[in-house]
Amino acid sequence: MTIETLLFKEISILPELFLGISIIYLVLYSTFLAGNSPYPLIQNSLLYLGVLVLLLVLYLLVNEKLDVLELSVFNNSIINDYVSFFSKTVITILSLFCILMIQQYLKDQKLNQFEYLLLILFAILGLFLLCSSNDLITAYLAIELQSLAFYVLAAFKKNSTFSIESGLKYFILGAFSSSLFLFGSSILYGISGTVNFEEFKDLFFWALPGNVVNLSDVTNNLYFESKENSQIALNYPYSLQKKLFFSNVFFDVNLLQLGLIFILISLFFKLAVAPFHVWAPNVYEGSPSSSTFLFSVVPKLAIFVLLMRIFYYSFYGMIEYWRYFIVVVIILTIIVGSFGGLEQRKLKSLLVYSSISHMGYSLIAFSTGTFEGIQMLFCYLVIYSFSGLSIWSIFILVRLKTNYNSKQNKDLTDLLLLGKSNSMLALFFTTVLLSIAGFPPMIGFLVKISVFLTAIESSMYFVALVSILCSVVATFYYIRIIKIFYFEKSLVGKLYYPLNNQKSILISVLFFSFLFLFINPTLLFLLSYKFSLLSVVGIF
Repeated sequence: MTIETLLFKEISILPELFLGISIIYLVLYSTFLAGNSPYPLIQNSLLYLGVLVLLLVLYLLVNEKLDVLELSVFNNSIINDYVSFFSKTVITILSLFCILMIQQYLKDQKLNQFEYLLLILFAILGLFLLCSSNDLITAYLAIELQSLAFYVLAAFKKNSTFSIESGLKYFILGAFSSSLFLFGSSILYGISGTVNFEEFKDLFFWALPGNVVNLSDVTNNLYFESKENSQIALNYPYSLQKKLFFSNVFFDVNLLQLGLIFILISLFFKLAVAPFHVWAPNVYEGSPSSSTFLFSVVPKLAIFVLLMRIFYYSFYGMIEYWRYFIVVVIILTIIVGSFGGLEQRKLKSLLVYSSISHMGYSLIAFSTGTFEGIQMLFCYLVIYSFSGLSIWSIFILVRLKTNYNSKQNKDLTDLLLLGKSNSMLALFFTTVLLSIAGFPPMIGFLVKISVFLTAIESSMYFVALVSILCSVVATFYYIRIIKIFYFEKSLVGKLYYPLNNQKSILISVLFFSFLFLFINPTLLFLLSYKFSLLSVVGIF
């Protein structure tokens, strides 16, 4: 018997294989050196090795040519297409910046254990698999891989009761949301007999309740008297036609809707949208800032890719059954995120509520069910991710000279007179805040108004009205931060440590990237157009 260990087409998962094997080597490297060397030395070497691994992963991704190929491997459980390729590329770039930005913070907060950086790499591997998952089991395992890493990262500061409490809260509510995902998946499997996204599409995309027929209708040729029914039946693959016609199966749309709602609620927990957001402010506030940095920036795009594969690719024909539930969640999320941030006095809590409101805007584009909605969803997520990366980078890099080591979080007043002490950093922070608030002519304004236009074109007038009004309300707390930079009156200013050359270069690269997109957003819109076109090529 010939055993084929690795088919040629399975080379398409080479980035994931390389990252996984590299993590194993880094574990061995760190374990052997940990007994004889001081921890900071191991951590610095491991951090740069992690950056090198991610750079090589990025090279492997760019070299894959998946913009023209679409390959499914491992019994059709993992798919490599343009959607997964581009989302993994964005996640890799974000992760590279995150790891480089948190280096000084880890040293100041004495998070010297080498396991911290290994857990970050495990979370990135889970997000890669989540972007490429093509069935519910693979998606669940990928979610659990990145979630378990995040639970430990939240509770990593063992001498802080706030960090331990955050890790426990995150673990309990994360396990609860995972159980909801499993329950919804079991319902879908009980109805269809499969967990594969492509088979879901073949089974349910063209089917409507009552269109599944029994054997007697087929043999008597009564069913095909209707031209519409005949066309629907012929669109099934032969294997699924046989399964439908010869087993007398009738599916209940209410039970199908229940399974989809459970999966939606589970993923909404991961996105921290209202009313499933109650864990987010406490967990993000109590976790180390480097962990919160990762939670709020990196995983959002991967979860939306999974949502698109399930609700657009597999169950697009059922859009009317899950769309109204999402609309209610959108309104609650935008209201909570906009008004909840008004009373916050800590910068980290304010950024959490800002993240909640922006997830609401992303869900507007997701719920439209149109080609333009997918395009604007990708645009918004990319701009939000890089804006969040910029804001959290400045949050991490601005270090007070007084009591910094004992004070982990920052109040808004800790940014007092930043405009005078570091004018360029304050200018960059102001630019990003105005962009994320939606001030014209920033790139954030262009993508936000495009999201509102897609909602109006889909006749979601009430949602568009509420979101526009709440966007105006949320602008207040962004402007309040800018006011503290430049116009706050104080007898004594704040002193900050200077930035080193490496961090200054990274901040400058982010700043000029924003300026380029302000001047010429064509590149972003072209990439998002290709993303949306190739993501729905199997649907429309």
